Amino acid sequence: MLRGSPNAGRTHLKRTLPKPVLAVYCLLLCAACLGDGSDPAAMDHAVALDLFAAWPGDQSFRLAAEPSLVVGLDESLPLGGTWAPGAVFFGDGIAIADAQSDEVLILDGAGRLLSRHGRNGDGPGEYRFLAGIARHADGLLTWDANHFRLTQLDASGGYVGETSLRGRRGGSRIVGAFGNSVLFEFWRRGFPGDGSVGPMEIRLPVTYEIVRLSDGEIVFEGTRPGEEQWAAREVTDDGQRDGGLPVIFGRTAVAAVTDNYAYLATTDSLTITRYDEAGTTGEVAFEQPQERAEAGWERFVRDTTRASIESIEPGQIFLGGRNFMMSIREFRLGLIDDLPARPTLPPFSAMKGGADGLLWIREYPDPLQDEVVWVGFNEAWERKKRLAMPARLSVLNVLDISEDRVLVWAKGAHDENLVEVYPIER
Repeated sequence: MLRGSPNAGRTHLKRTLPKPVLAVYCLLLCAACLGDGSDPAAMDHAVALDLFAAWPGDQSFRLAAEPSLVVGLDESLPLGGTWAPGAVFFGDGIAIADAQSDEVLILDGAGRLLSRHGRNGDGPGEYRFLAGIARHADGLLTWDANHFRLTQLDASGGYVGETSLRGRRGGSRIVGAFGNSVLFEFWRRGFPGDGSVGPMEIRLPVTYEIVRLSDGEIVFEGTRPGEEQWAAREVTDDGQRDGGLPVIFGRTAVAAVTDNYAYLATTDSLTITRYDEAGTTGEVAFEQPQERAEAGWERFVRDTTRASIESIEPGQIFLGGRNFMMSIREFRLGLIDDLPARPTLPPFSAMKGGADGLLWIREYPDPLQDEVVWVGFNEAWERKKRLAMPARLSVLNVLDISEDRVLVWAKGAHDENLVEVYPIER
């Protein structure tokens, strides 16, 4: 379901290169990138058969082995709670949205606290659930997922104003801001039904909206197929039950925002749709070969998932005389043996708009791979950088990428939240 003008200016670009000419063609890649990056309808480019491989003469980098800065270890500035903090590079420093304290913390490049904004509450500049942060012009935008409210902050973290959106059930995330627009992601867990059925494969839909910051008007709305799950549908008091497990090597919806555009895709294929502030689209497709999923990888994922489920410990909640967490554990263990596995790996796993203005695309690593590659493109679809980092840094862990640093969420020795900065090296 789409609203706005999702097909205006669409250009579908798809090319395949014969393998014998790949090496030569890669040398000409940047020269072959055509079109004005400011015009989505003018996109054109050359594509390679393996987007994530090292190319002759490309700009290849990797993360340093140790972080240059760790925020959260100092008792005077803890990052509390079980929620991953949102964080972005901001000027020469970092801006962190701490959901536990409902505060925005602005730090300089050395990790010293410059200012803090917000508190728990319902008034202007207050939050009930500080669930996200994004750069906007010279300042910041924060997202309160309880009030469905955007708050604008200036370059020093001072309160500027607010924009309210219509409320809805389910989860929400601010993907990023570009110009006078903001891209949001909305989703709902659970499977409505009139009775119980056996395990089934279902793909949870994800809704994206481009919202005008000045008045909260929706200029684009679109729904994409989200995470593939193996689930049993059961009726509860509200008619829904979320009991799913991710399908092994499943596909999902992904989104990113750079300075001027929003990008939507699903990991089924490397076809990315780009939107400007008016919701006008352009489309680009990369011919990425899909790697077959080896039986050993499937066994590893299944065994790892089973071990994770078996580690669930009893909680304090009882429903119908049964421990809630133990019921969840039993239910999921009952699904694991029949969990479907896709025969191929998805072409890629994530997108992220960096503080460097690039659109970063993450490969889908096999489960035993030590490193994962991100590639960064400018608005003319020129591949500018190739960045390798440890595969343990998942999509959730990587918060932002700048010209020379990567911002990472991590857990400390006592399960405390940490925000780490890693230098980028050749």
